[in-house]
Amino acid sequence: MGAAKTPRTFYIVCLKYAPGMWQHITSFARNLRQRGYPVRLLLAPGYQWMNTGEFREATHYNFSPEARPTLWRKALAYVWLPWSRVRRLLLQEPPAGLLVVSWHPVNFLLLRLVKSLYPKAPTLVWLHEPFKDDKKIYGAKAVVIHLVELCQTLSLGYLDVVILHSRRAQRLFGQRYPNFRGSTRLIPLPFQDDGPGALEGRRYISFLGRADRAKGIDLFFDLVAGFDRQDMAVEFQIVTASDIGQRLEELPAEFRRHLKVVNRPRIADEDLRQAAAQSLAVLALYKETMQSGVIPVAWMKGTPVIGTDIEGITEWVRDHETGVIVSARPTLKEITGAMDYIYRHFSEMTSHCRAAYLSTFDDGNWDRQYGWLKDLLGRGN
Repeated sequence: MGAAKTPRTFYIVCLKYAPGMWQHITSFARNLRQRGYPVRLLLAPGYQWMNTGEFREATHYNFSPEARPTLWRKALAYVWLPWSRVRRLLLQEPPAGLLVVSWHPVNFLLLRLVKSLYPKAPTLVWLHEPFKDDKKIYGAKAVVIHLVELCQTLSLGYLDVVILHSRRAQRLFGQRYPNFRGSTRLIPLPFQDDGPGALEGRRYISFLGRADRAKGIDLFFDLVAGFDRQDMAVEFQIVTASDIGQRLEELPAEFRRHLKVVNRPRIADEDLRQAAAQSLAVLALYKETMQSGVIPVAWMKGTPVIGTDIEGITEWVRDHETGVIVSARPTLKEITGAMDYIYRHFSEMTSHCRAAYLSTFDDGNWDRQYGWLKDLLGRGN
């Protein structure tokens, strides 16, 4: 019998710097390695500060991370790749498969290159939002959203599998792209568990992540300024890389004293997890979402969620078990009522949250969620 065939390399690509994706990239890469596949990461240089561990030597950046981040270089990074280096890498280490984890204008050119060199190599994408049916709430960002959707459409011609993360995303994809020739899968983004938080000493109602109107930042600051502390012994907390300086300046000092702020350009996954572990509840007062990255982090730490009555929230949150659902346009009275319920029932709800995380989002479910991938990757060898 001949020697066992060495598996080809699996490529994970994220050319857009999105810090929240790092935990998912490493979870996926780690599970591939555990199953015998060499892994290469092709990343935006912004990830260098996070990429200091086991995947450092397996990473290629589309631009040198040490180069000075001039405006010209940033602009060029959106429309160009070092194609000769990428092509040489693909020829030296043929792909078992390739996963694109976030949108970028040149994704479709990279996918086209892979398919031209290796037609049988399977190409996959994590498609977070097939399209946004309500772009008005994003204001001027709607122009960027249109560009994203155009680039996604161009990429589909070179993709074999589209992995969607919520039933809403799956439904919208089917409506938008009824003639897609590949296959689709419904799989939540993977997380690696680092255990629940301690149940004692929790006192925060927390806002975690990007602070924009679509994520309910206005409601959060209204809540901080309008909450009567005689009702519950709670404080507020916000952890975000967004610029909230003006909002903090406008908040009267008497309310600012009851708000813990973690606000800096770089927010690590550990910052968000630590904040969730200190919280009685995490807010997800969104106007629109597909799969919230905040919900799994909260549940990992046994923390209930207060979420709005929209499809991207109610698909996951079980009302009065893993969180409390308020109306799509909630009043402060509704939100404080939800806080009160969690305050009184936290010890019961936390076990439900932890169980929901483990059964749905934890990467210990890999074989159940990605068992089909082994046969698909064999096709590229």
